[in-house]
Amino acid sequence: MADKKRILVVDDNAPFIELATGIFSADYSVDTAADGETGLKKAMETVPDLILLDVNMPGMNGIEFTRKLSAFRQTAAIPIIVVTASDYNSLTQSLLQKEHNVKVFMTKLSPVETIKEKVLAVINKKVL
Repeated sequence: MADKKRILVVDDNAPFIELATGIFSADYSVDTAADGETGLKKAMETVPDLILLDVNMPGMNGIEFTRKLSAFRQTAAIPIIVVTASDYNSLTQSLLQKEHNVKVFMTKLSPVETIKEKVLAVINKKVL
């Protein structure tokens, strides 16, 4: 049997991390990080197939995380789905969607089924 695809959830909101882990752990290997710095280290170590990313986090925010991730050859192609609450605005969305690896920008208020559909779509379209 093939190894499960890996999702990295980078978010300082513990309930969202628990939700994402619950939603995806049956079908994917799920790693988590509560801040951008830890998330970047885990991304470098594990090279996940997808990252679910918050924007507003202590220390390194989602925009800085995305740019640093893109700076390294081994992580530059990892697709990102931004799932955020507090920074869901057109300016933040515009800044992040200029980054080549941000595939989807959505709010945490999105239905669970929508989040699952977006993850499945991005992972299935990933061709390296």
